[in-house]
Amino acid sequence: MLGGLSLYLACVVAIIIFIPVTSKLAAIILGSTIIVLLGLVDDIYNINPSLKLFGQILAAVVLVLLNHHHFQVLLDYLQKKLYLPHPVSLAFMVLWIVLMTNAFNLIDGMDGLAVGTAAIITIGMAVVAGIKGQFSLMAVMLVVLGACLGFLPYNFPPAKIFMGDTGSMLLGFLLSTLYLHLITTEPFSASLVLASAFIFAYPVIDTVFAIIRRLLSGQPIFQGDQGHIHHLLLRLGLPERRVIVILYLGTLLFSALGVLLLSVKVRAHFTLALGVVSFIGVALLIVWLEGVAGKRSGSTGIQG
Repeated sequence: MLGGLSLYLACVVAIIIFIPVTSKLAAIILGSTIIVLLGLVDDIYNINPSLKLFGQILAAVVLVLLNHHHFQVLLDYLQKKLYLPHPVSLAFMVLWIVLMTNAFNLIDGMDGLAVGTAAIITIGMAVVAGIKGQFSLMAVMLVVLGACLGFLPYNFPPAKIFMGDTGSMLLGFLLSTLYLHLITTEPFSASLVLASAFIFAYPVIDTVFAIIRRLLSGQPIFQGDQGHIHHLLLRLGLPERRVIVILYLGTLLFSALGVLLLSVKVRAHFTLALGVVSFIGVALLIVWLEGVAGKRSGSTGIQG
């Protein structure tokens, strides 16, 4: 269960050796260290969810405060300049980091799913960073990608090594942080934010639906359930490896769409409309899957 520590060491050692450590990178390493220590304690002692959430918020706050002068608060949408109060924008960034840290923790319900998804998302972000000419940021992303690809063969089913909460939270923390650095450089445009958000579609949608599902059922948000997208596909009778490949392809599709939208430089309102339509489409698909999976489970129960 301590395989996540190898991901951390691979990323940190490679960054220190091959990439000049700036204040940005130092903050990322410090925040990642807090997350890893938190994950190790949780993997060994299974700490209280509230305490784990506090640790995640602490890591996010440390990173955001150390980088606040790098994060621009300007949003250019439909040729209108919109400024958010600095504390509000920083609070949104902390919320984003905590959300994605937990998102990767939630999708780590099948061997190879979280690390493979992280690898695909990292590729998408690296391509966007290359398009924008942010090559130093791209180098960090390639380090994370290398760590993921090196870990994946040992974590893909049948897994020989497990990342535990240490690895899944680390991946969510790193990717959400790199995304913030990707989108908060000048010019800070709505098109960039919206298009690159497609890259995170799978973990974001799965987490949003998990929160809604648990709130509607009166279940604590941090209490696990069997309603995630990978659970629904498994209940359809699909083999574990096929489910993983399907979710990889879905992540790849949305990542490619995000890169394409940035490459052709479509208008922000078109990207926003496409995002809304995509979200509604995926939501309807999930509802349909829940219905079909529920019927199949009921049928199986009757037969048994």
